[in-house]
Amino acid sequence: MYAIIVGCGKIGSRLAQLLSSNENNVVVLDKDLTKFECLDQSFDGLTIEGDGTDQDVLKKAGIDKADVFIATTEDDNTNLMSCQIAKQVFKVPRVVARVNDPKRESLFKELEIDAIVCPTTIAAAHLRNAVMHPDLITILTVTGGNIEINEMQVKGSAVGKSLKDLKLPKESTIAAIIRDRETLIPSGDTIIQECDVAVVVNLAGISDEVRNILCR
Repeated sequence: MYAIIVGCGKIGSRLAQLLSSNENNVVVLDKDLTKFECLDQSFDGLTIEGDGTDQDVLKKAGIDKADVFIATTEDDNTNLMSCQIAKQVFKVPRVVARVNDPKRESLFKELEIDAIVCPTTIAAAHLRNAVMHPDLITILTVTGGNIEINEMQVKGSAVGKSLKDLKLPKESTIAAIIRDRETLIPSGDTIIQECDVAVVVNLAGISDEVRNILCR
């Protein structure tokens, strides 16, 4: 995969490291040359000093052959404009944007950007769960906070039942079960055992309903 990342701050540099370590071709752009110091010495991609909204800079980065374009700067206007150029001008197959202000998520959605990640929304949701539901750990929030992947410590009436008998909401599914430090991919006939941890994918609005079924 050929990936272009605009912004080499804490998020952009870490993302670059992760993608590069998986043998992807990664190019990182930033207007501030000193930001590249955030990258570890193990990073084997390319770095280009320049504006991610400048089409000449993007061409230099190889945007014509990019499979994915990710804007991760701390400035929403830069992220919005660079993603718009990548999507509409260069027709990059997948465009992903970081949104810093939750109030601007709708604006990014209007441009049909493929994926929007708002760290503020995600952090708030994780902290809420940590306070209100200590037996629920949010692993990941995707599609602007609409879908959550949670770990739930199963207990109570759910223990001893098969997955098909739990009567979970249709907007949720148990993707995996962690049992004795091993990960199992369950079927409908899988019996829940005491101390199981369920990895649940569900719409964000029904996390409490799923928790009530699995944890009480």
